[in-house]
Amino acid sequence: MSRETCGAHSKPFPRKSPVRTFQEVIWLQSPPWARWAAALAIAALAIWIEVGPEPTIPHPFAVADIEPGDLVDDANTEKRLIPTGTFSPVALGQTTRSPIRSGDPVLASDLGEGAEGAPDGWWSLEITLPRGAHNGDPARIVLLDSDAVAAGVVVEEADEDPLGSGMGLVAVEPEQAAEVARAAGEGRAVVMIAGR
Repeated sequence: MSRETCGAHSKPFPRKSPVRTFQEVIWLQSPPWARWAAALAIAALAIWIEVGPEPTIPHPFAVADIEPGDLVDDANTEKRLIPTGTFSPVALGQTTRSPIRSGDPVLASDLGEGAEGAPDGWWSLEITLPRGAHNGDPARIVLLDSDAVAAGVVVEEADEDPLGSGMGLVAVEPEQAAEVARAAGEGRAVVMIAGR
């Protein structure tokens, strides 16, 4: 076998030619349109998810100053769209516990019929509260490892963040305040709230 023949027929890495010929006419291969369209659609969807509008819900905002004890309703609020999850949902028709200035959102912590602060002479302590406890709710504090039950009042409800500590402020009558504080510090106190 001659050297010319060997070199012509034995390419170590044969490659498919990018062109096809048929009866000496060159036919170019068509581009992969379907793959390009699918990749473009996926990229467009990813961009829409990243920069598209967030889902929104209506939430009440004060249109005038609302003082403690005032009723919060459609007369002194207006609904504005906010991103979902920004604030806890609020039901109108409740009274305020703290002042709400014009233009401020109405927060769940601003509303309720509970008493503000601890009753005179009672002592407040920080303790884990059950979900759904609100300011002014009557509470019973059960001291584990004993039969003692202390009366209390929720003074400051826990943060509604599900990843939060769940700690709130409970006022306890002075006769049992020291015993409840000791049990809470040792993790032996459980708060019970009456259902509404």
